[in-house]
Amino acid sequence: MKSLLNFTPYALRPTLYLTNVTILNPAGPAGHSLRIKGDRVIAIDAPPQKNDRIIDGQGGLLIPGLINAHDHLELNTFKPLKYRERYSHSRQWIEDIEARFETDPDLVEPRQPSLEDRLWIGALKNLLCGVTTVCHHNPLHKPLRRGYPIRVVNSYGFCHSLFRGEEPLTSYRRTKATWPWIIHLAEGVDAEAAAEFDELDRLGVMQPNTVLVHGVGLTPPQRQTLIERGGGLIWCPASNDFLFGQTACVAELAQAGKLALGSDSRLSGAFDLLDELRAAQRTGQLDPACLFKLVTTDAARLLRLKEKGLGQIVEGGLADLVLLPPSTKTFSSLLNVNRAQIELVLVGGKPLLSSPELASMFAATGLDSATVQVDGVTKLLPQKLVSRLRNASVGEPGLTLGA
Repeated sequence: MKSLLNFTPYALRPTLYLTNVTILNPAGPAGHSLRIKGDRVIAIDAPPQKNDRIIDGQGGLLIPGLINAHDHLELNTFKPLKYRERYSHSRQWIEDIEARFETDPDLVEPRQPSLEDRLWIGALKNLLCGVTTVCHHNPLHKPLRRGYPIRVVNSYGFCHSLFRGEEPLTSYRRTKATWPWIIHLAEGVDAEAAAEFDELDRLGVMQPNTVLVHGVGLTPPQRQTLIERGGGLIWCPASNDFLFGQTACVAELAQAGKLALGSDSRLSGAFDLLDELRAAQRTGQLDPACLFKLVTTDAARLLRLKEKGLGQIVEGGLADLVLLPPSTKTFSSLLNVNRAQIELVLVGGKPLLSSPELASMFAATGLDSATVQVDGVTKLLPQKLVSRLRNASVGEPGLTLGA
């Protein structure tokens, strides 16, 4: 991914030494300091070396960059929309949307900005809440491949659903066996939704790399078959509750490591992944440690992300990191934080957001920063990113650019 932002070349940057933090991996606490060289974590709990740039993490909780396993990045300029109190199948909701596509201002106006600008709102939605990797369920549009500020999964196949888009078997056969193949399935509570799993199985594409999205209508035997086949599910409980008043049963999938969390788009889903985590917690199905895995290691495994360090903080891994405020609650801290409280987001060792107290991160990477307000709280973003946002025809709710 070629970045929009101009950083000091890796070879010329000082090694960063982030100290006075608690490193939290999905397996538990993992140390209190780390060294970053270029885009990698090169040591954990090792002493600083002579020329290291020492940065005080102020007692914060350092976690892996979050992974949002399902988003429609160009659909985040919308507000949540539905035209019935409850739906029994997503097909009905789509038909209601399409019938009003050119007449309802709430559907017309959010589509006026360019595709590129709308995709950038998708980036901000994710970046500001600590997401460093996102999986987009639509074509890999050109703006996502060049200059996008966060990582976008680029090795995947997808089909919208059994009733929309490309024929599933054709789509699956074109997808490499080492990539995830992703499809909306059983997104509903009626007999049609419950029958979709068996139809996909009849087509012969219920395979180890098959990843279902939503799965509200899956029966217990179908969930067990999914686990046995090696596939998995991306769970979007906020979207499910909004449309159907209920969501999937996921405990057994989570126990098997076959579950990830996605925020879906703002057209039906949560405002961001932090809100999605709270929606998942409210279902009472999973504990905080399990929810933490859904947006870190389990998401990386389900999406078959090969790069070392995605979903966990390890020596030699990518420095995709998020610093939360100090806390003694470990995993539940992520469920209690809002985006305005995030202190730092690094993608490949590059600061893309920080509190003013961590401005030295920008100086160390040779990057100019600009002051913004995130939900009324002062933060720093890269100057070039802010300049790009000033030229956009649409803004991110709650983000105010400085003068």
